[in-house]
Amino acid sequence: MRRRGPNEVLNWVVVVLAFAVPLYRAWVSLAGPLVLLLWFAQDRLGERLRRLRRHPLSLAVAAFIALNLVSLLWSSDPAEGLDYLLKYRYLLLIPAIASSLAPGFGGRALVALTTGAVISVLLMPVVIIADIHIRTIHPGNPAATMSHLDYSMVLAVAALLILIHLVVRTATWGARSAWVGALLVVLSGLVINIGRSGQFAFAVTLAVVLPLLLRQRSWPVRMAVLVGAVLALVGAYLGVPRLQARLDAAAGELYDAVVEHRVDSNQGKRVAGMIVGLDIVRDHPILGTGAGDNMTEFHRRLATDHPELREAVGWFPHLHNQYLQVATELGTVGLVSMLAIFAALIGGRYRHPESRVAAVAVACAYLVGFVADPFLHKQLPLVLFALTAGVISADDRVFHDPVDGGEEARIESS
Repeated sequence: MRRRGPNEVLNWVVVVLAFAVPLYRAWVSLAGPLVLLLWFAQDRLGERLRRLRRHPLSLAVAAFIALNLVSLLWSSDPAEGLDYLLKYRYLLLIPAIASSLAPGFGGRALVALTTGAVISVLLMPVVIIADIHIRTIHPGNPAATMSHLDYSMVLAVAALLILIHLVVRTATWGARSAWVGALLVVLSGLVINIGRSGQFAFAVTLAVVLPLLLRQRSWPVRMAVLVGAVLALVGAYLGVPRLQARLDAAAGELYDAVVEHRVDSNQGKRVAGMIVGLDIVRDHPILGTGAGDNMTEFHRRLATDHPELREAVGWFPHLHNQYLQVATELGTVGLVSMLAIFAALIGGRYRHPESRVAAVAVACAYLVGFVADPFLHKQLPLVLFALTAGVISADDRVFHDPVDGGEEARIESS
């Protein structure tokens, strides 16, 4: 029996990780660190490090993590900051996967992610029909594998990647039918789920991605697809009462919060958190409060400056906005550093056009979703971002161009 080296094992662990993200947190907690350990156990470490030094996305990730670490120097709670910083260890999956993924394993990872997403969606009607009530899981919130907010982002990203694969890859009618079926299942789960952040992220990103996918098609085809997409979104709103009620409620809550100054609703609490968070940013505009100190400052300001908001948001464990979360901790410098990660992902030197479209889709979905929740501070959405960014970046030319006088470019998996 052939012995598998750490290179090949790492690639298969990435596939397992992709399958686990929509389904089982325990596997994610095991597979994520295992990828990093196997990366160090591989051969040709020096070559991989040289390539990573020329990979803008890996450098942006390293800079962002380093800034968080340095910010402990001006944080009043460095212990909490260090614990908070450890969440970002999953970002290291990006350079690990990008520099190690062998040809063919990116496709396997997409199949694994799609399969996991489909299975997770099929669990939702079981919760509804069987009237299951386990902790936060119940027919009104049938997301059985994670928080509904996190789940909405996972389904949105999975649906976008499936759609891109369907458009750009030629396949037999049987294979194409299977992918279409998977897309319909995942989209159904996204519509049924009560997480609005992923629904909004999908709709906005779809408007950005479709022109990129259709630029080689004739104008009649472009118009037909765009009109079809608009009709599908409107049809989902009009035809799914749960979705319509949730979206209408969000609009009403935002109006009440902004115009009537009522912050006792879901969206109103986010607005209240934003008010306090912006106060912190105004007083710490450049470097923020330091990692781990922003929520201490948040609660202090609730007690001194905004007691009227304390009942609404005094329980906040974090700001429900990724931009404010980073800006309060690391200031403008940190916000720019975080955005540099997404700019580097979009601006990669990819060999295949579908990789560029996928990079835009993943980046746009998260940048939109960040308005509603700090997804880089939540394990499963963070791992999904690192996983997809790493798989996409494996197509970057820096990992394929010859180095050291014509040495074989790609790091083999055997």
